[in-house]
Amino acid sequence: MPYPEFVNNDAFIKMDSSVSEQQQLKAMLANLKRIHQLTATQFASFDELIHQYILSGIDIFGLETGIVSRIENDDYTVCDVISPLEVLKKDQVFALQETYCYEVIKSQSIVGFPNVGQLEYMNSHPVYQNLKLEAYLSAPIYVNNQIFGTLNFTSTNCRKHGFSIHEHDLIELMANSIGTFISLRQKEEKLLALNQQLHRFVGYVSHDLRSPLGAIISFTKMATKPNVPLTRIQLALSSIDKTAKQALEFVNTLLDSAALATGKIQLNQNNHALDQLINDTNTNLALLINDARVDIRTDINPSHQVYCDHQRIEQALSNLLINAIKFSPELSTITISSSQQQKQLLITISNTICEKKVAHGHTDNMLYSSTGFGLEIVKEIAIAHNGAFTSHQENGLYTSELCLPAA
Repeated sequence: MPYPEFVNNDAFIKMDSSVSEQQQLKAMLANLKRIHQLTATQFASFDELIHQYILSGIDIFGLETGIVSRIENDDYTVCDVISPLEVLKKDQVFALQETYCYEVIKSQSIVGFPNVGQLEYMNSHPVYQNLKLEAYLSAPIYVNNQIFGTLNFTSTNCRKHGFSIHEHDLIELMANSIGTFISLRQKEEKLLALNQQLHRFVGYVSHDLRSPLGAIISFTKMATKPNVPLTRIQLALSSIDKTAKQALEFVNTLLDSAALATGKIQLNQNNHALDQLINDTNTNLALLINDARVDIRTDINPSHQVYCDHQRIEQALSNLLINAIKFSPELSTITISSSQQQKQLLITISNTICEKKVAHGHTDNMLYSSTGFGLEIVKEIAIAHNGAFTSHQENGLYTSELCLPAA
């Protein structure tokens, strides 16, 4: 679609005889300086940054309304807006195709409409029909080479002389600066999250490897004492073997979690019956369930199919069920249910909390002791499947929810 062209700077300056060329050049320089000051300012938050950019843009371009939008799929969300139009509010969500910015996303370029009413392909647009916004200038905001949203300015007054290349370059600088801020903030948040995860992993390792390594050393000393009966040596070696396997299992789980977090594990995804996944998990944990003296009650729709890596989801379900078993009182019931929400399956595991076990950090088996670490793995597995994991506690009931793509 042929959009209106941006006017050459020299030609644009000559169009307005009411202001001298020198004054216009000074204004252009002042605008550049103002944007440079914006880009050099360290803003405490995204909201503060976009608010200042909108204020500056309204002044620089002489347009009444400024918006920074977030575009996800077909939704256009107003991140912030400054406007005399009372119908526009922060956090409003519109259909993307019902906004002028659809043209920006479609063309992936900066668009300037000096007079929307004179454009046959735009004057029937719902925004024009309802708000009579004549002038429009907008640039896409890119974050990591993907369109995040738009920076746009509009007015109910036409731009008689159109938009200049200088204005094109200014809004491009502003949009790029916003995109850079978002990108840097995302990287900073990711680094902070990784640092926190590292601290948690160190805590898990110190907690879950100290005991088995200490036990191995103790059994080794016992077996190497002089005149130790063969039966005691065999018992010590058996205990060393069992404890070493548990420690190795923990280390492998730790490495798996790290690989999942960095995207180094490739998923082997296929369609799987959810009820079979649950049954397999219950079978694998049958001994633990029996020892804990708890009952597992399932309410799984037989038609529910999940698109997943069987091994990883079974690992996630095992971790969730182990967590529920660990802190449930004896003779209590743990419920596992499922529901479908559009293209997602929600797996819910609920159990009553035994406050005594929570208070004493109860665990009968080192392999099952890292509750927090197990939930970290569940979260990483869910993210790898484009799903989500949440948990909450209310009135003595603990609930875990694992959301996965339906087949």
